[in-house]
Amino acid sequence: MIETHEEKCSDIYDDYRLLSIEVDTLAKLKISESINAKSGEMTYSPYLSPSNLESRLKKTDIIIAPDGSVVYPQSLYLVSKLRGEGAVKDTDSIAKGLLAFTRYLDSTHRPRFDEDGKEIPREYLTYKTLTKYEEDGAPWRFAEHLLANCRAKPGATGDEAYSLNTARSYMGAVIGFYKWMQKHGYLKNDDKHVVTHFSKVEVYIDDINQHDMLAHTKGGEKRAYEISNIMKAFPKSDRTPAHKKLKPMMLEHKELFNRHIVALPKAISLMLRLCEESGLRVDEATHFPARNIGDNDFSELEVVPVHITHTKGGAPRTVQIPIALYEELEQYKESSQRQKNLTRRKELIDSQEELDTTDYLFVSNKGRPYTENTLEVHFGVLKKRIRAITPSWYYRIHDLRSTFATHWLWSESQKRHVAYEYLMDELAELMGHASTSTTEIYIKFMNKFDEQLRVAESKNNKINERW
Repeated sequence: MIETHEEKCSDIYDDYRLLSIEVDTLAKLKISESINAKSGEMTYSPYLSPSNLESRLKKTDIIIAPDGSVVYPQSLYLVSKLRGEGAVKDTDSIAKGLLAFTRYLDSTHRPRFDEDGKEIPREYLTYKTLTKYEEDGAPWRFAEHLLANCRAKPGATGDEAYSLNTARSYMGAVIGFYKWMQKHGYLKNDDKHVVTHFSKVEVYIDDINQHDMLAHTKGGEKRAYEISNIMKAFPKSDRTPAHKKLKPMMLEHKELFNRHIVALPKAISLMLRLCEESGLRVDEATHFPARNIGDNDFSELEVVPVHITHTKGGAPRTVQIPIALYEELEQYKESSQRQKNLTRRKELIDSQEELDTTDYLFVSNKGRPYTENTLEVHFGVLKKRIRAITPSWYYRIHDLRSTFATHWLWSESQKRHVAYEYLMDELAELMGHASTSTTEIYIKFMNKFDEQLRVAESKNNKINERW
């Protein structure tokens, strides 16, 4: 028994996406019998009998194809992870890994071009693509794709810029998916259908009680586990400095973002702009409070302070919203579409289908706050639109937050004539960092950026002197 909560997109998106659902994990398949009065023939009809136990309703994501159909067996695997052996509390990382895998397989059915502009022959990979050679199978090819797009891998040439942890997590989800398919007979498990070979690895766990008088006679405990050839290909640790992982938008790319974001639905564009102009996390933008918006006249201010409580870690903070964006939030708050959505929300709250009674500014036509996945989908549409014009515009939604931080540092440093380090505590408060050690990443990025500018300027001066 499945209940969907995701708002239907008004546009048709040419990409795979995640859809949030609720699953009754104790629902049972039953068969009803009926006899035809004329022929006397017995017919059987299957139906799903719900458990009607609210405690057994669990949330997960399934994968939806561009045409709106459910992608199998990936979605079936995600639902299966909610119950039985190997059940998990949160399928979020598994769903994202299988979504990336599904998108990769689809990309092999489309025209692709190398760096020289030559078309790469289509391979038409599917999840069933397995041979007796693991290197030719779809899982191994996906691993190569992840490594080509992993920041921690020397020589990576892809645009996705996965972190090492993300790449390993996605690959682990795919391997788990194949184990499940072979276990339940969805795929053959023989020498001609090899996913990957496993080898046993033994490690010593040095967990010795130093107060034990005979500790010197005891070695560390030896444990054995299996590791796949695929996972061996991933680096053990990410040695890339944190500040080098940042990818804020350049000024010209920021202008493209502002120019094209108006094509998105108003609520979506406002939430994305809150991330880019005020440094909100995506989850903070989708749960942005309606209170205090429009209560006072801030027209004489350049930035408006707004208190938010739905934050990472639950620590309230005050964010700064540029006056132009704040005035648009005021207009949206009173819009007719939002009022319609609030009517639906009131119905859910009155019927106790919705227990969260917070007055959020952004409410979907389902009467609930938007999900992070909805913003991801719309951001993907925006990215495709801009890349059709400027292929070098390749950012991910979390880059909006680093764009705010770096541009704020540069602007305030120029305005106040101070070093970036002087602004660290203030930026930490605006970003909601529990420790300034996180904020320091942005300081290092800006110092390195300035150093590169000075070197470039020096080279230009030398060239001009020759002429």
